[in-house]
Formats: sequence, structure tokens, C-alpha cells
Amino acid sequence: MIQMNQIHTTFREARLRHNITLSLLIKDTNIDPRAVILLDQQNQGTPEHIDQLLASLSRLSGTEYSRRTKNIHAITFKLHPDYESITPDQLAAVLRCSDDE
Repeated sequence: MIQMNQIHTTFREARLRHNITLSLLIKDTNIDPRAVILLDQQNQGTPEHIDQLLASLSRLSGTEYSRRTKNIHAITFKLHPDYESITPDQLAAVLRCSDDE
């Protein structure tokens, strides 16, 4: 049963609810870290990356997240996401955290 506060959950909110780090998602998917950050911070990505990250979130959390379940909202599908909007400092911070784990 979905609680009311879960109806409009973003990817980031679901990730934080389950205490899943960006570095865990990067390690689990082997996706370009910028794609992981972009979905987490700006709710956008390619359909393939979004599906991979939702599957990873499902595996790591034990809760199913997918386009089919419609329990993650505010995602924008883009064929050419703006990876350049992720600053080198943001990327370095995420990669630094993954080195610490």
C-alpha cells in the first residue's frame, strides 16, 4: 500500500529514504557518474539510464521502483541530457565519497 507521502516521490527522495548513496548507485550500475548525479539532482536522464537507475534503486532498497509502478515522479526523459551542467566539483565530491566507502 502506497502512503500519501510516497505518491509524488522523486528519485532523490526515494534514494534518501532508503539511505542509498550516489556512489552505491554508480558502483551497482557502472553508469557515467554524471548521469547518476543528473537524475538525482535535476530529475532527468536518458530512458536507458533512468530504467537502469530505477532497477538499481529497487535492488538496493528492496522496494520496486519502475516506470510501470509509477511510484517515482517528476522525471524528464531526454535523448541528450545536459551532462555538462554537472560541475567538476560536484563530480569530484561524489567520486571522493565513493573512494571512502
